[in-house]
Amino acid sequence: MTRLLLCAAIALVPLAAHAQPITVNELDDLFGTDPLVEVNLRGSLLKIASEAASGESPELSAMIEGLRGITVRVYPAPPEERDLTIDRFSRVADQFERQGWFTLIRVRSVPGDDEDGDVWIYVQEDGDLFNGMAVLAIDEDENNASFVWIDGQIDPANVGALSQRYARIEL
Repeated sequence: MTRLLLCAAIALVPLAAHAQPITVNELDDLFGTDPLVEVNLRGSLLKIASEAASGESPELSAMIEGLRGITVRVYPAPPEERDLTIDRFSRVADQFERQGWFTLIRVRSVPGDDEDGDVWIYVQEDGDLFNGMAVLAIDEDENNASFVWIDGQIDPANVGALSQRYARIEL
């Protein structure tokens, strides 16, 4: 019996490493409403996106190839609920940190200043790669709160190449 439990636990370790720290149902419950925007990309949809990007942006195509899924949720976040929205995302951030995700970026804006909102970016490190990335953002101009979770291997070099490519385009 002990050997069976040990084998089961070992078999579940890879699944636990890829577990989402918070489910979309938990997010919906936390915000108490359905999202304004809901995106769920998995499997064949990601393959189609990778293939579509291959000619125009090989870096983007390579990045998409290593992904298992992309989840996006956008919720209403009216200005009068700013503190409540920050509290909600702080609870989500605590869950990421408890599960060993690393805080890559944390930007805190002050109400009334020229900043556009708050941003949290978390990554799950796997050696020289990320095994997941999450972005939580409060956009005070649009009065919404966004959650983006990218599940899968992300090579920071591909992210850097994409950043450089699109930074040149904006210039």
